[in-house]
Amino acid sequence: MGGRERSMTSLVYCQEARELLDAFGETVRELTRLHEEQFQAIVSGDLDSTRFDDLIFMANERKHEAKYAYLHHLETHRCSKFDATSD
Repeated sequence: MGGRERSMTSLVYCQEARELLDAFGETVRELTRLHEEQFQAIVSGDLDSTRFDDLIFMANERKHEAKYAYLHHLETHRCSKFDATSD
């Protein structure tokens, strides 16, 4: 890099925090998938596309639970920190 230093910053997590973050990510993907399926049903003229409403509601509840479990862990365990390194 021509003698210039490049700083990189990343978060460091304990294993449980990483697992909770992965679980949160999975709930977001599930919710996104359900929204996409509902959208496709609407676009294709499916008259019963409202059947997704309860599924989306429940997936959104799971997403919130996973999010707050992750945030609660970070607050109580204080395991995340910024790790600044330079190349």
